[in-house]
Amino acid sequence: MTTALVTGAAGQDGIYLSRHLAAAGVSVLAGVRDPADPRAMAYLQAPGIEVVPLDVTDTAAVAALLRRQHVDEVYNLAALSSVALSWQAPQRTAAVNADAVEGMLAAIRHIRPAARFFQASSVQAGTSSPYAASKLTAEALVAEARSRGVFAVAGRLANHESPLRPATFVVRRIARAAARGEQLALGDLDVWRDWGHAADHVRAMPLLLRAAEPVDADICTGTMVMLGDVVEAAYAAAGRPVDVVLDPAQARPSDPQRVGGDASAIRALGWSPSYTLEGLLAEMVAVERHRAASGIEHDAHYLAITAGR
Repeated sequence: MTTALVTGAAGQDGIYLSRHLAAAGVSVLAGVRDPADPRAMAYLQAPGIEVVPLDVTDTAAVAALLRRQHVDEVYNLAALSSVALSWQAPQRTAAVNADAVEGMLAAIRHIRPAARFFQASSVQAGTSSPYAASKLTAEALVAEARSRGVFAVAGRLANHESPLRPATFVVRRIARAAARGEQLALGDLDVWRDWGHAADHVRAMPLLLRAAEPVDADICTGTMVMLGDVVEAAYAAAGRPVDVVLDPAQARPSDPQRVGGDASAIRALGWSPSYTLEGLLAEMVAVERHRAASGIEHDAHYLAITAGR
């Protein structure tokens, strides 16, 4: 049986990937900083998933886990993933998103050299933010490890959302406001991104990791959409008129106007998205209504609400 280590498993992508791998018969070690994390307790209690405490910035702990457990695949999803918050904590962002990758790859090279490594990168790598700089550094570390014989790949993820996004992320904020009929303040509606569903994006990760040759690739739908259209889709899913005000204070210090990706490489491996943007927003709005009615933030039943498919 294949054994996979998923770091950052209590995050949005880690939850979807851990459950996707386990459903396919993979034995999953779900690495989380705190096993008592409400997200881990709600979403990772599933057959085939073993939650293990792991701080990726502790290289000695990573090495100890690799010595203790036979691991065939490592999916490094642990990251400070908010572009906006990276401006407030640039050093912490670099430590988690780049320095930890260097330590993890060194541990794999010395302890589990046959293991394959997937690094969750971003199509924003190299743009102007501490987050983007850290992701670009991590990609360089992946390329270096590959030159030393490690099967290592970087999947550059475009924007991908789900009901499991933290409440601070813009699309989750939009879905919540639409579901509750609340007015929403945003900094700029004329921002273009490639938006997909996290459940779709994680399906691309093992495809890329198990390819015949290690190649970095964008994971995206290939379609750019303006943030204003995301707002329209969310309020339409809620059956409400758009109620948004522009607030310059909400704008980020530096934000590229257009960021997308090239989906050709990952589609060549057989991947395609199963969600439309409208379907994604319909699902997120449906879950926000359940949250508003129940007062429960994390519930495994939210994973079964697929209003948009």
